[in-house]
Amino acid sequence: MVIAQAQQPPLTIASYAALSSQTDRFSSIPDGSVQLTFGFFGEVGGLLSALKKVNRDRLQESETQVAGEEIGDALWYLIAIANASAIEPRILGERCLRYLRQRFGEHERENGGEINFRQIDGLIAVHGDDLENRRTQQLAELARASGEIVGHVDISQLTLYHDSQTNLLAQLLGMLGLVAASFMLKLEDIARDNLVKIHGRWPGQILEYTQPFDAPLPQHEQLPRTIPMEFIERRSKSGSYVVQQLHGVYIGDRLTDNSNEPDDYRFHDVFHLAYVAHLGWSPVIRALLKVKRKSVPEIDENEDGARAMIIEEGIATWIFNHARHRNYYADVAIGKLEYGLLKQVRSMVDGYEVAAAPLWQWERAILDGFRVFRELRQPENRGGRVIVDMDAHTLSFEAPTRTNE
Repeated sequence: MVIAQAQQPPLTIASYAALSSQTDRFSSIPDGSVQLTFGFFGEVGGLLSALKKVNRDRLQESETQVAGEEIGDALWYLIAIANASAIEPRILGERCLRYLRQRFGEHERENGGEINFRQIDGLIAVHGDDLENRRTQQLAELARASGEIVGHVDISQLTLYHDSQTNLLAQLLGMLGLVAASFMLKLEDIARDNLVKIHGRWPGQILEYTQPFDAPLPQHEQLPRTIPMEFIERRSKSGSYVVQQLHGVYIGDRLTDNSNEPDDYRFHDVFHLAYVAHLGWSPVIRALLKVKRKSVPEIDENEDGARAMIIEEGIATWIFNHARHRNYYADVAIGKLEYGLLKQVRSMVDGYEVAAAPLWQWERAILDGFRVFRELRQPENRGGRVIVDMDAHTLSFEAPTRTNE
């Protein structure tokens, strides 16, 4: 017997607008509306470029996957432009349905209440025959209309309140629906996925961290909720190295830069500590502190095993190489770390427990780790105490107060 699954209520344009606006960082900056318009045009261009690369390079990622994410990003900008222009979501939706009905030769009709994405998808499904074979035409039409919206931008006094501009935004919304349908996608599903994506990247004012992955296990198999780790730099005939102490006990091996060009990578364990603070995860620190989860053999072997440690070390090294050409992220604010970098990190941990952590947690772990790394490598410090507080999700630094021998 097949058990019917309850369908989610339709996602209204008004609901999407309200939820997506929580991640709008353009409304509070000068010329923010102009940047939104350019952003929409850029996302449409990004859609075309991404599809070209998928086909040219025969990438594993499918056209449908690429299109869904890119259309979702374009949708975010389009709705943000409407919000900035004080265009009511209901009006935008009504004009979109009117545009599609005129396009399909269907008679105009009254729409009661708020318009939802399911209505747009349904109208396209009824009339949009053979869209897959006309995909190139649909994409070209969307690109031309996107150029038109950029052409309406007046830098000195941007106004999108005119009726013609409302119609243009509604037309673009309909075109996004048509392009989505050409990939056998629904605009409603794309909108829902986009909300998950943007709130995973930009969480808003209330931060809800994932529960520590070892929370259900005995305390002796949990990462310590507080870790005051001492980083001590020493010199030898062969060069400088770093050792670490926890409560006076040496932890791990001495570390050098392992590079022909000195770059202070010897302090890189601070990144693993940052992962503990903000992700509740680090197979490397778990092994160093001997708190592997041996009571659950599958977790011990897979989540805490050698492969997981290699992946974590690979992430730390890869991001370090990216950061050292960018002043170790000294000028990167929260919310500004490259999205592509965070997506790559997510792909590297796919299949592991930490994949459940949203991208904003990864960003905070990375930026906080580099903030403390910059302190450790200061000439007046060359080490110090790094304190992890897993419960408060903080990573703090105390400069050395004495010479450690």
